[in-house]
Amino acid sequence: MSVYDYAFAGLGSLCAFLAYKTNPLKSGTEAPLDFTKFQRNYVFVFLVMMMSDWLQGPYVYALYEYYGYSPEDIGKLFIAGFGSSMVFGTMVGSFGDSIGRRKTCILFGFLYIASCVTKHFSNYYILMLGRLLGGVATSLLFSVFEAWMVSEHFSRNFDPSLLGGTFSLAYFGNSIVAITAGLVGGFAADNFGLVAPFDCSAAMLILGTFVVSTTWNENYGNASKPFVEQLQKGFSVVINQKEVAIAGAAQSMFEGAMYTFVFMWTPAMGSAAKAAGLGEIPHGYIFAIFMVSCMIGSCLFKYLSSSFDPKMLLTGVIIVAALGLAPAAVGGMGFVPLFAGFCLFEGSVGFYWPLIGEIRSAVIPEETRSTVMNFFRVPLNLIVVVVLYHIGDLSQVFVFRFCVCLLCMATYLATVLHIPAKTKQADVEFEPSG
Repeated sequence: MSVYDYAFAGLGSLCAFLAYKTNPLKSGTEAPLDFTKFQRNYVFVFLVMMMSDWLQGPYVYALYEYYGYSPEDIGKLFIAGFGSSMVFGTMVGSFGDSIGRRKTCILFGFLYIASCVTKHFSNYYILMLGRLLGGVATSLLFSVFEAWMVSEHFSRNFDPSLLGGTFSLAYFGNSIVAITAGLVGGFAADNFGLVAPFDCSAAMLILGTFVVSTTWNENYGNASKPFVEQLQKGFSVVINQKEVAIAGAAQSMFEGAMYTFVFMWTPAMGSAAKAAGLGEIPHGYIFAIFMVSCMIGSCLFKYLSSSFDPKMLLTGVIIVAALGLAPAAVGGMGFVPLFAGFCLFEGSVGFYWPLIGEIRSAVIPEETRSTVMNFFRVPLNLIVVVVLYHIGDLSQVFVFRFCVCLLCMATYLATVLHIPAKTKQADVEFEPSG
């Protein structure tokens, strides 16, 4: 057996044990039937939309390369995507609070479908348009869906303690969806070409958008305020409400390190494996191992969230993430410590996602939820753009040290963050679908 087989077997066994003990499909608090239906509907849509995103990820660079573009040209396309998410995504994201979260989720579907369609063309400017549309769509994916769910949860007077279970189930399922997307995307690419995964993604987006349009109610932040006022109000909340600003900064630091890791783990593990005489790394197998690590983190969150304060959990998980990147930041420690550290980091990511979702639900005012969540992504995208722009001039060790520094700053922010107790939020504007 190889080191990858041992890792997959060991982590898979631990994941199965924790999944059995925590049962991610069951809420920790006795849940009414209408909540269970609501939760399953949201998680289904969330996972369908996330699968559409996972289907695209591994093939974007490969498709651009297939079309004959240089690494420099491809880098510009990636920077354009993150830049679009930073600038235009923030503005479009605020639509959710003013024109409605359901409508904005549907807008996400159309934007991302259009982005998939552009992949059928080799023209650089059409591909650039696709990256701009995809950048806006990504901002909506990681903000408006959650904003809709949290608002709907409170408007239906569900127990606030059930919210963490929804986040845990969604992100546990997200890891399974990521592995499934890898298999489906690989089959599609191998048999029908590099554009095929994007067509599969578009099919998932059509399904998810249909379910949203036919089964979701509409809810708003503050529908009476025009778009520009809503944007100004969200910015004012970030600037003037200390806990919102601290939570947003901590999120940006952690996720800035996480997205940088996404670009760096392949070359780091590839060079370490060659130095250890292991040859080429099995990218798909390692990705599956990382996703199992994420699932372990999601299970641990559900197990620990009812016993420990969110502030303590956030501080702890960021410290664990920093320890996971330490071998890469030190350099020269060998393949096994590097691989083990990366698995630990991925486990912390699996723990972090449901935790930060629960924290956001407590600190962000309902009337500006979508807008503020998109403002949170501005420094995150700025970090990624700067790193990508200079990636060719920086050593791997330097980049990982930068990531550890970001996590150290996030740790400090977590220690000074005050998280309000779970309460039912009021003043939610609500409108049935139809």
